[in-house]
Amino acid sequence: MKKNILAFLLITALLPLCAFAPAPVRWVDFNVSEWVLRECLKYDAEFHDADCNFSYSDAVAYVALKNGNVFHKKKDAKTLADMAKRLRGGEKMDDLFPQSNYADYLRTSYGAVLKPLVGDYVDESTGEQKRGLRCCFPLAAGHWYNHYDDFGNSRSFGYKRKHLGHDIMGSIGTPIVAVEGGTVTECGWNRYGGWRIGIRSDDMLRYYYYAHLRKDKPFAAGMTVGVRVTPGQVIGYLGVTGYSDKENVNLTSCSPHLHFGLQLIFTPEQEKGPKEIWVDLYALTRFLSSYRVKAVKSENGEYTSANRRIWQA
Repeated sequence: MKKNILAFLLITALLPLCAFAPAPVRWVDFNVSEWVLRECLKYDAEFHDADCNFSYSDAVAYVALKNGNVFHKKKDAKTLADMAKRLRGGEKMDDLFPQSNYADYLRTSYGAVLKPLVGDYVDESTGEQKRGLRCCFPLAAGHWYNHYDDFGNSRSFGYKRKHLGHDIMGSIGTPIVAVEGGTVTECGWNRYGGWRIGIRSDDMLRYYYYAHLRKDKPFAAGMTVGVRVTPGQVIGYLGVTGYSDKENVNLTSCSPHLHFGLQLIFTPEQEKGPKEIWVDLYALTRFLSSYRVKAVKSENGEYTSANRRIWQA
């Protein structure tokens, strides 16, 4: 009887801790609007040096917490204004979030996507130290593109499945640049993605996938597995390869485009297989379009990046 009472007391004492223990992230609903991404950048300019421990990704997560992860400009504007008022009043970022699994989930998932997006960098053109958006759009400046939100659309080659990336239409040969730096983990042919490059971020949380690269000469010089690339570096060239067991074959069912994907990896079993987590990049890609890296063509036909924002994770 005494042992039962002690066990009951122990369980009762641990219940509050268990209730708020961070749960492993098994999926991510990245539903943020482009407008919120831009507005939070303005608040970062105001609060990043303040004593409130401001975090860009937490600001986005705070809006998601208040709106149930369904974004509406008018309501979200009021939420951000309330956040700013509380921070100016002396509260810290952590004070804005309740102790709950859902709040932890939002901070973790939005943090995983947005962690590298905003911060300090050096302007390559001037050598000045600045702060702001430092991840770039994946297509070099001066080249046309078009896109729409196609995440989750049906695909049938090989087997019926959902489209787990974002297609950006463009011209064959357009230089593709690394949105974030990291290490090349895949570089070669894939029957679905054609010539493709996979880059894992330095913190190992993000895997960027650039697919359907150009026939015959898909990659920038030196691209191979194990190479470390820097943000904004030219890594390859837009094309329309893939959907073939034979290498170096163009698709015949669509126009030239870049398949741009972002996978989040919190645990080893999420690297490959049914537990993979891919996110909708439409709003994020629209936001990134405000920073496009220039690519200058050299005499040997290779492109090198210019006007980059230099930073390290």
